[in-house]
Amino acid sequence: MLRATFAGFSVARGALTASQKALDVTGQNISNVYTAGYTRQRLDQVSMSMGYGNYSYSNYTAQVGNGVLITGISQIRDPYLDIQYRNQMANVGASDAKNSILEQVEGVFDETMKSSIKDAFSDLESKLLDLANSTGSELDDSIVRASMQSLVNIFHANATNLADKRDQITDDFENNSIRQVNALLKDIAELNKSIKNSQVLGYPALELQDDRNNKLDELASYIPIEIIRTDEKLSSTEKVENVQVNILLNKNQKFERFTLIDNDKYGSFESETADKFTEVTLNHLQYNGNTVVTNPDGTPATAETAITEKTGDTVNIFIEGGTFKGTLDMLNSSGVFDGDAATEKGLGYYEQAFDLLVDKFATVMNELNQKANDANGQPTGDGGNLFTTNTGATSGFTAANIKINEDWIRGIVKLKAKQDPTSGSTQNDNINKFIDNLNKDQKFEVPIPGATNTTSTIYTGNFYNYYVNTIESTLGIEQQSTKNLLDNHVTVINTIAQSKDQVSGVSLDEEGVNLMQYQQSFTAASRLMTSLDEILDKLINGTGVCGR
Repeated sequence: MLRATFAGFSVARGALTASQKALDVTGQNISNVYTAGYTRQRLDQVSMSMGYGNYSYSNYTAQVGNGVLITGISQIRDPYLDIQYRNQMANVGASDAKNSILEQVEGVFDETMKSSIKDAFSDLESKLLDLANSTGSELDDSIVRASMQSLVNIFHANATNLADKRDQITDDFENNSIRQVNALLKDIAELNKSIKNSQVLGYPALELQDDRNNKLDELASYIPIEIIRTDEKLSSTEKVENVQVNILLNKNQKFERFTLIDNDKYGSFESETADKFTEVTLNHLQYNGNTVVTNPDGTPATAETAITEKTGDTVNIFIEGGTFKGTLDMLNSSGVFDGDAATEKGLGYYEQAFDLLVDKFATVMNELNQKANDANGQPTGDGGNLFTTNTGATSGFTAANIKINEDWIRGIVKLKAKQDPTSGSTQNDNINKFIDNLNKDQKFEVPIPGATNTTSTIYTGNFYNYYVNTIESTLGIEQQSTKNLLDNHVTVINTIAQSKDQVSGVSLDEEGVNLMQYQQSFTAASRLMTSLDEILDKLINGTGVCGR
């Protein structure tokens, strides 16, 4: 059974429409060739078929279709590449955050400056040597006190700079990173709603989908995410897409999923810092400011999920990637000072390692300058504490609280020159002991978390080598390894991005070829329409009754 005579015009009209729409889509691609985040679009079309299987059809009748049917416009994306890209974005975000913070710490312990720790120790040794070689009944220890004051000033400056860096990093995390992520969660949820409403009305909202994909990519740089897409049927033929975004946390040695976004509902993060510990929690999902999470029995759920938590001396960071991971590691982890050398050497490591140096130095110097006891066991001669804390204590020294003893400045306390003050010798043997202890191996010990009066030796060496190996060299090694890791992640993500561009990006060469093809298709469809018109004109107006 052949089609009706005028049905050919429907085929030609459909071909004209399809070619025109294809040209429109190609023009849209070309105009957005330099638009960041734009995904190449494609006209979806299928061949319209006749109703085969009808009993009235003859097996010997040529079956001709009804032309072309436009089914919609879609984006050309590879979901697998999207997953790879976002997973790698989390790795880049974590390494970049750590590298950035280590660069700031490096600025604190900048040994290229004249007023550096190593130079100050060398100057102190030089001044002690000068004092040891001097003679006289009363030694002028002011040059040694001035050298030690310079060293204390450097301690204070570095401690202040470290504290400022911690405050800046914490403030940036709480007021920029947290806020930016919360804004992204809200924006993505609102885009989900707008896209879904558009799809219900029959519009694909491809530009809104591009915007959502860009925001999902940005979100993935902050936190590791998982995206689940499902179809919701509106009818037997119509459906819309639902999007759920989850965060992956490593809790109890297993990964757990917690929902960040469920269509137009979204959660939020909040943080609180106390005693140098930054705590981050994921709050319940919200919709228009109202709680939407409920327990199975219908009661409201207190859906707060810990991203970081502290139990005693143990710090747990459950997040596994992104800027959040890198920043929280640097803010909350202290390496060996956490009782586990495998944890990240964050700001706490350098703060406590520096404080340990200061405490050991002040303690040793004070012990060497204690007064000798006479035959009756009573203190005699010069001596006394050279250092105190800013509260007057003679223990628990840190880089921030150490100070020169006021009694030393006023001359009440003097540097102990001889171990035996009754000796008539002019040899300054105790000054030599000061010098020896500057170069003598010391045991640098830290308390073992959870253990009472138990310590662990983290380094054995003199003050100079301790500083070089536990702070300076460690910082350099950490920074170099982090930089190398960041470079590797960037190389991988650039490779994935190139693969994405090959699939989703606009190629002017390809679109130029499409323009010519669709133009020729439009011309051919126009010619088909003209040919059909000429045939019908001949049929209607050029034929008549035989013999007339």
